[in-house]
Amino acid sequence: MTSLSWRAVVTAEERAYTAGIGNNLLFETRLIEGADAVLDAVASASAGSEFGVFQAGPWLSAVYGDLAPGHQAWPVAVEVRTASGELALLLPLLATHEKGLDVLRVPSLWVSDYGGPLLGPAAPADDAGVAALWRATKSALAGYDLIIVENMPHSIGERPNPLALIAAARPAEHQRNALHIEGSVEDMLRARGKKYRKEAERCARLLAERGMPTFKRAESEEEIAHGYAILQEQQALRRRATGGGYVLDQPDYMRFYETVLRQGFANGQAHLFTLGAGAEVGACLLGVMHAGVFTLLRIATAGGNWSRISPGRLIVLEAMRYFLPRGVRTFDMGIGDYPFKQGFGIQPEPLATLEAPLSRKGWPRYTLRRLRAWARGHERLRALVRYMKGKGYRRAPEGRAAPHFALHG
Repeated sequence: MTSLSWRAVVTAEERAYTAGIGNNLLFETRLIEGADAVLDAVASASAGSEFGVFQAGPWLSAVYGDLAPGHQAWPVAVEVRTASGELALLLPLLATHEKGLDVLRVPSLWVSDYGGPLLGPAAPADDAGVAALWRATKSALAGYDLIIVENMPHSIGERPNPLALIAAARPAEHQRNALHIEGSVEDMLRARGKKYRKEAERCARLLAERGMPTFKRAESEEEIAHGYAILQEQQALRRRATGGGYVLDQPDYMRFYETVLRQGFANGQAHLFTLGAGAEVGACLLGVMHAGVFTLLRIATAGGNWSRISPGRLIVLEAMRYFLPRGVRTFDMGIGDYPFKQGFGIQPEPLATLEAPLSRKGWPRYTLRRLRAWARGHERLRALVRYMKGKGYRRAPEGRAAPHFALHG
């Protein structure tokens, strides 16, 4: 990968170490630039650290290789260690040039639900340690103007996320929607109430009426290619029918998910399921496994009279039946407040967004973003803005969140 013209690449010999000292705490910080260097650092940090699936090496490799070049984004990471060399955190980022500013963001490009660091054994949890770590981190990023790390979990593995504890962090716009199942799928359905359980049973009967029900995990390259092609077709038709932009059929995004499937197939990290009856496929589900959690990435369903069967719900239930005997009991349905998810009894978890200026140039954009975030939490102010724009007063639906295009039923 070549560097961007607006950013000089730092060679391994030129990378500077900076120190942040606070309350007798010393952190040494290394700035890393370039996909290969960042991925090497992630691989080295993975042993003994806690991190989410969107900070794992295979996922970042696909983002950096398939998506970053087309978006003129440059891989960057900041590594923070104690004076004795023990890892505190490694934060993978993407650098972009936006309206005259050098901005650091989550390596997402609209495919990763959660941002955040890899946490090492020395990650602090006390106020003094968190403050010292943040000072050290900012000193390493002094050449940039603004940092935005959205949708960070408050805990990563068993450890508190120090970047969610600093003063620059605020509640994120979205929540994590996860479900932990203690017993069987049938126990979960009974706990959801008679109405929901009967509806699921009715849909299963309607599926059987269409032909012999089939639920299958793609197990070969041919099956992966066939299932992914159906997922692409179903999801594109659904999105275009509802209007609005759709990007997942663009070549770079298609390559990205193909890479995730190809790399994750051999080690069991990526899964592609299909649900059908007879010769028809009514739903497809793509997800990834990490640290005992299955994360749903994309769900697609057939249209027409398949809609009365709710194939999206059925394929999720069958995926749960597939994973529970294999020891997987936590199912992450990502961000986005869709009614489809609510029916499963998900347990929303708050997330944090870290946003801070890193230079004087970054302050105006930072201030504007904070004002907009504040305004989003005030319905009367939003109504006044709509009124002044000539749109009149229209109350937003309760619990409505901005759509996340990577997952829908």
